[in-house]
Amino acid sequence: MTDVQGSVSSADRATQINKWLDSIPGRVATAILGFCFVAQIAYGLHTDPRWHWHAGTGKLPGDIVQEFMNEAYTQGKGVEAYKTYFSEKAVDNAPNTIDHQDGAPIPDEVRKIVVEGMDVAVYHTVGATRGQPAQDVVDLYEISGSGWIIRHDRIAQPAAVQRPAAN
Repeated sequence: MTDVQGSVSSADRATQINKWLDSIPGRVATAILGFCFVAQIAYGLHTDPRWHWHAGTGKLPGDIVQEFMNEAYTQGKGVEAYKTYFSEKAVDNAPNTIDHQDGAPIPDEVRKIVVEGMDVAVYHTVGATRGQPAQDVVDLYEISGSGWIIRHDRIAQPAAVQRPAAN
């Protein structure tokens, strides 16, 4: 069967293509084409700037903030915690607090954590330490989709009950 222009039917064309693909040159060509596709995907995964793994990658916002607070308060590694969990372009409206500094562990009693979407609010009492009196604090964190803390706001007032200073 031929069409108006006298060319080969689609069934005959498919048979010719199948024969060519089964031949050695056809198999080599498909192998090269497949390698090119895989190489392009691998190159994209390797060089894509979105593939930066860090401490917050793949974690829930509440877990990111809890890990930051553990490192900054319990371990006393505020500088390292800040570098690990905060984005380089983070807006921090409380940059000079003791949880952003290294030193002795900071006594801290978390009273409530509220997570809504990518926002985390932590109500806690920070004990007297490093020359600072005890404070009741509400920290508000905004987490980016890639797991970085991109905004930090703090509301603080002197604690209702002073706790003894940590040694």
